[in-house]
Amino acid sequence: MKNFMTKLKTKIVSKWHELLNDPAGPHLVAMSFAIGVISEMLTIPTIGIAFVLMIVVVKWLKFSMTSAVVGYFFTKLVYIPLAPLELKIGKSLLHQNFDPHGHKWAWARGVLHKDAELLLGAVIIGGILAVICYFVIRQILVLRLKRKSKTALS
Repeated sequence: MKNFMTKLKTKIVSKWHELLNDPAGPHLVAMSFAIGVISEMLTIPTIGIAFVLMIVVVKWLKFSMTSAVVGYFFTKLVYIPLAPLELKIGKSLLHQNFDPHGHKWAWARGVLHKDAELLLGAVIIGGILAVICYFVIRQILVLRLKRKSKTALS
């Protein structure tokens, strides 16, 4: 067990350094993180579709997969504490006369009836969280690059 933990720690540290020193630049790393965040928040009720969506988008745009996976799992950690806020936002935006039974497809009625408020709130919070994460991570990486170049010149 100790050997496994040592290997896991080494792998995490190496991926962390790979992420911080990604040659793609701060924009691509921050955008990949934001894609990981938004893909998780857009597809809350479906477990596998979010990961597949993220992989397809990141590979298609040639962004950093490591950063996207970190963003994806970061969102899994913050989803539960944000769920009450998402429900409150969703309930406030959906009108009182919202009738999911008016929809003509049976599968859509079930989805809309159970998760409409949570999904709407998750989409809004996910979009806001992705934008915030993009700018914060980009700024952190830009400052790290400036500090690294300053020490290299000294």
